[in-house]
Amino acid sequence: MAQGFLCVDLLKDATADETISNWVDCRGRTHLVFYLSSSGTTSGGAISLEEMLPVGKPGGQVPGLPFSGTNSLITTAINASTFTGGAQVAHHATVAAYGWVRARVSTAISGGGSISVGLVAV
Repeated sequence: MAQGFLCVDLLKDATADETISNWVDCRGRTHLVFYLSSSGTTSGGAISLEEMLPVGKPGGQVPGLPFSGTNSLITTAINASTFTGGAQVAHHATVAAYGWVRARVSTAISGGGSISVGLVAV
């Protein structure tokens, strides 16, 4: 069983479409908070928070990259314009049993700024 806080930087100053973070093992952690922040103006673009469990891998070990399976969305894509100009927004994921999670720029960030995503899990 996981213990204590897990704090991870998922993305840093990302702008390009399909920029992905590494998968983070959140098995045994039921409370996830993703912190999305911007640097500069982010007038558009989207960030997806995703989860997967590597089926058929012993103990659900870390998936090989690139992973070609199907990922589940933890939430609908978050528009980067909702946290522009240095703002930060916290997304509290529903309390659940999670597998491996990551953040992905699912639509390129526009407006000249960039986004970063951090994760705190307990």
